[in-house]
Amino acid sequence: MDRKHLKGLNDNEVLSSRSQHGDNLLTPPVRESLWKLFLEKFEDPIIRILLIAAFLSLIISFVHNEYAETIGIFSAIILATGVAFWFEMDANKKFDILNKVNDDTLIKVIRNGNIIQVSKKDIVVGDIVVLETGEEVPADGELIEAVSLQMDESCLTGELVITKTTHQSEFDEDSTYPSNWIMRGTKVIDGHATMEVRKVGDATEYGQVAQKSTEMTHESTPLSQQLDGLAKFIGVVGFFLAAMTFSTLLLKIFSLAKPRYLCYNLDRWES
Repeated sequence: MDRKHLKGLNDNEVLSSRSQHGDNLLTPPVRESLWKLFLEKFEDPIIRILLIAAFLSLIISFVHNEYAETIGIFSAIILATGVAFWFEMDANKKFDILNKVNDDTLIKVIRNGNIIQVSKKDIVVGDIVVLETGEEVPADGELIEAVSLQMDESCLTGELVITKTTHQSEFDEDSTYPSNWIMRGTKVIDGHATMEVRKVGDATEYGQVAQKSTEMTHESTPLSQQLDGLAKFIGVVGFFLAAMTFSTLLLKIFSLAKPRYLCYNLDRWES
């Protein structure tokens, strides 16, 4: 079908479709509070070991009245957790900015019989989208026209080059998705096409994958189990060594204090 014969949606149909199917936006993942995000940094086994060492050092510092080492350990803990917290905050901000820029990308659509450009987030179900080489598909939809069309579906299926067509006789039965169906996030690497949007936002295949990737699961993988075991082993060994060091220092203190006490009593007896 020639593009000039496609009229697309009118303004009222756009509003109706948006109210029925929603905007072409992905629901952002739930963000934890800043305090919780900061406190999570202290769950690192190395930080916990440093905290134990810091408190033991603080006790010893009270005895010797020397706080330089204790201050150094606490400073290292604050620096490590602070830097990690700042980097994560900065990464989240940049991620939000990139998402906003991506949602504002202009897409060519046919509305009221004319080809116009609208923001990616304003695409609605029923829109006729015009795609050229190098452009990213804004939503899931069915092909109306496809000329030498090849897509990069690596973000969903891992396939770098896959041919799409509207001719049923040329459909690839072994393909992950129908040969006349293209999805949000995939890119046109050759040819051009016209598609009718069928799914937007979270309803798209890309949106479903994004939601699944942000779901919290309590199932531990073999690698995470090994890492947890290693962290616990390091924690136990670190705590044992710290306790041994603390005990040794206490014995040393008492051993030095006892002769002084005896000498003091002896001096008093002789006098």
